Amino acid sequence: MRKWIQQGLPENTSVAEYLGVKGCEVEAVNISSYPSEGFEWKPDPGLIDLGPRPAFEYRVVREDERHRVWVDSLGITQTGFQDDWKNGWSGFATRSWVDFPVKTREDFLKIKKRYDPTAERYPRNWDSQVKKHRERNYPLYVSIRGPFWWARDMVGLKGIALGIYRNPGLIKEIMDFCAEFQTRVLHRALEDLDFVILNEDMAYKNGPMIGPETVKEFMSTAYCEIAKFFREHGVKILIVDSDGNVEQLISIWLKLGFNGIIPCEVAAGMDVVKLGENHPSLIMIGGIDKRVLAKDKDSVKKEVERKIPPLVRRKGYFPSVDHAVPVDVPLENYKYFTALLKKHCGWE
Repeated sequence: MRKWIQQGLPENTSVAEYLGVKGCEVEAVNISSYPSEGFEWKPDPGLIDLGPRPAFEYRVVREDERHRVWVDSLGITQTGFQDDWKNGWSGFATRSWVDFPVKTREDFLKIKKRYDPTAERYPRNWDSQVKKHRERNYPLYVSIRGPFWWARDMVGLKGIALGIYRNPGLIKEIMDFCAEFQTRVLHRALEDLDFVILNEDMAYKNGPMIGPETVKEFMSTAYCEIAKFFREHGVKILIVDSDGNVEQLISIWLKLGFNGIIPCEVAAGMDVVKLGENHPSLIMIGGIDKRVLAKDKDSVKKEVERKIPPLVRRKGYFPSVDHAVPVDVPLENYKYFTALLKKHCGWE
């Protein structure tokens, strides 16, 4: 945004308004809240609280001119560079994971008390919110953590990778509790939901962080419980959010009740045209290469025209950049990109 303001974007103006695409956005509203790794979390009183109660104390353990070591509201200790805080820490920063709150089953039982599903987790004005939602002209969704993301917040990626061999019962118990807790909390909020975003982030550039057979063994129970819970209450769109190449997991998710993916990261080999051909019922969001938007306009045009027309005909696709827009994308290129979208998607 700072770069684009230098390039002509008026301050205090939204990008969508400036580019004339305000009416083309999904403009969905999320009804839930929980901590993100690295941040200090203060529950939004207007959202359903899916975080630990109480949250862990956010604190700086030590710091010097170059580094900072801190504990976030999930109890995760990490270290990063002081330079990343100069303009407000966004989370898009290089950091190292130092420690996680769960190492033993006793640790898990302690942290489990922070996730009491019977605690008051709904806004005080929930009834009035429900009335407002029922008069809406926008989609309503809930963002929750998937079993992999949930377990990673507690034991770390290394803890999962080693735990499936050294302590498989604990890893399975943590993942199953992910489904139990969130479904018990959300039972009051189901009547008006249009879709669900299940946050997982469980893949690298070349494939998933754990293999498909391990996913089925450790996560099927949680996936099935979550999918059944929402589908039995009329929610038809269940989207898994994961960076990286998740192609090996798509068939598993479809079989277990999830029917969408986001952001379809091109650098990891996720080609939305081919994915759409291989999985006709799959809903997709993203898939436009953010790196191409930093090149010339001819490259932007080729990227859009190869992907958008066939997917518009196929349906079940929401065109967007395959993650946050990088700082090297010029405003003029993004303006051209959205003009092409308006043309090919019938938004003009």
